[in-house]
Amino acid sequence: MKRLRNTKVAILIVSLLFSWSFPPQIIFASSQTQLSQTINAGTLGVDIVDASNVTVGSPSVAFSAVTFNFDTVQNSTGTLGASSQKIRLSNGRSAPAVAWNLTVAAASGATALWSDGGSNTFDFNGSSAQGRLTVDASVGTITPTNSYTSTGLSKGSSTSFAQGTTDSITLLSASTSADQPGRWDFTGVGLTQTIPAFQTPAAYTLSLALTAT
Repeated sequence: MKRLRNTKVAILIVSLLFSWSFPPQIIFASSQTQLSQTINAGTLGVDIVDASNVTVGSPSVAFSAVTFNFDTVQNSTGTLGASSQKIRLSNGRSAPAVAWNLTVAAASGATALWSDGGSNTFDFNGSSAQGRLTVDASVGTITPTNSYTSTGLSKGSSTSFAQGTTDSITLLSASTSADQPGRWDFTGVGLTQTIPAFQTPAAYTLSLALTAT
């Protein structure tokens, strides 16, 4: 009997040791985290930038000077989009691709005039004798930025302002095959203004506005 008890005790001890050799399973939370980031589509816009691609605060175009003439209409010329004042068209929109146009017009509308700030004025959209501004976008240069191309872009033609008929002039047009997003610089647009005979000598200004739609 004494030997039998010892045997039972030995079996019990082995059983206890065996049950503790497999601890309960422990489940840990994941050690990974997922980050998310959204880049929203941009817009269509136009700017004037310098050679360092910085926005020009007060862009301007200086026309060639003429000398007072009693009898003859004269031409004065200028260039819209110099290397130091590039027209920059930016299309940051996403798909689907949308066609767009870049136009130029008088900032204060079709009734605007060249003015010396006083009583002396003349037209930019009248007859040649009254004063007429011609914009020749066909001689301009399109320069894509980054890795974009000029595919799908078209330059405007030589066009004169005419009040009530041609109040804005197209500089650039893009079809749906143009890069989107895409960005381009446009330089070298020719400007020619007729100066009426007998026009009072003075320094004249006219404000133009560029619009991308």
